[in-house]
This record gives sequence, structure tokens and C-alpha cells, in this order.
Amino acid sequence: MSDLVVVVARTDADAGHMGFSLLVVERGMEGFERGRNLDKVGMKAQDTGELFFDNVVVPKENLLGEEGHGFIYLMQNLPQERISIGVIAVAACEHVLNLCLDYAKQREAFGKPIGKFQHNRFLLAEMATEVYIARTFINDCILKLNAGEADTSLASMAKWWTTELQTKLVDRGVQLHGGYGFMWEYPVARAWADARVFSQGRWHFETAPAELRSLHHVAGGFFYATDHQRIRCGCG
Repeated sequence: MSDLVVVVARTDADAGHMGFSLLVVERGMEGFERGRNLDKVGMKAQDTGELFFDNVVVPKENLLGEEGHGFIYLMQNLPQERISIGVIAVAACEHVLNLCLDYAKQREAFGKPIGKFQHNRFLLAEMATEVYIARTFINDCILKLNAGEADTSLASMAKWWTTELQTKLVDRGVQLHGGYGFMWEYPVARAWADARVFSQGRWHFETAPAELRSLHHVAGGFFYATDHQRIRCGCG
């Protein structure tokens, strides 16, 4: 865990979305403690740890940017954040497709590779088609982002559709591998565990109160807290 943590904090309870600011909380500040790294199901390379805030006093020089502009800062990079998630999802889809193609060539049943069976050939063809469509879509999103033409709607489409596809294709990959697909030693099992967090994140987004939904959706690894609150923070 880093020595500095950027926290989205409510600094004006009556100012609505203009009542949030970015505060830099440092290791060693009184009332700020870091707990253990959590043992997640997937995403093992990305640490997720507990943060504890107990009446932490943050000096004014640790204000990042202007007071009351925290939500605006987060919103400014929203299209890039969502499209970046889409890029990760498409890369995961391509990886799973390659795993399935290799496995279908190597694994034999009834005297021939399982890739020779018509059902599996149809399955792999469908996966390859969907991956190609996803790659074409996300490439177009990247071009629009670089040209300053990617709006929130397009970025939302990219994040939603590509992560849904990732979940779908990883599940198919596990099915194609049979019992081996449920074994941790096989990469497709680890890909399945990693993919789960994307749909779980959308579940939180769909059920959160309206004001908090926006913050949760755009903040990524940033969190805001009230006094005596325990936070779990993902840090890449």
C-alpha cells in the first residue's frame, strides 16, 4: 500500500455534488491506519486493503485542487476510465479465446481433439466472432477518445457491453475445459475468478443511492469517508 491515499471527502454537507473535495491522507497521520491486505477470489495482482479513519485531521495544504471540486475532477476523466475498463475486458476476452483454441487442439476425447467436434467448433467460431466485434468496437472508442469525441454515453456502452461479454466468454471457456476448467492450475479458472468482479461492481452501482452511484462509478480506487468509518480500497 502507498504512503499517500487520495480520499474523496465531503467537505460541505449542504453543497450537493459541489460539497466533495480531494484530500491527500499520508501515512502516520493521527487516526489513519492501514489494515491487512484482503484475500480476494480474483484479481490477485491488485492489492485491496483496509483503511481506517478515526477523526483524522487533514491540514489545508493537503487539499488536492480546489475545495468543492472533487466530484468535477472525477467526472472529467470518466470517459477515459470507462473505456479503459473496456480495453481490459476485451484483452481478457482475447486471452480466453486463445486459451480455448489451444485447449481444443490439445485435449482429446474419443480418439480425436475436442476441437474436431461440431458443437465445439460452433462454440469457438461464435467466440471468435464476438471477440472480433468487441475489438473493433473498443478500437473505435479509443480513436474517438483520442480525438476528444468520446462522450459519457459511448464510454458507458463500452464498459457495460465489453464486461458483459467478458463474463459470458469466460463462462463458456470454463465449460469447454470441462472439469479442468474448475481447477486453479488452469488459466481459464483464474480468468473466470478475475472476471467476476466486473459484474459485481455493476451490481453495487445499480443498487446504490443516486448521489453515491455517481461517485462509486467514477472513483475507481478513490473513496470518501465520514469519521469512524472503515474503508476497503483497491490500489492497482
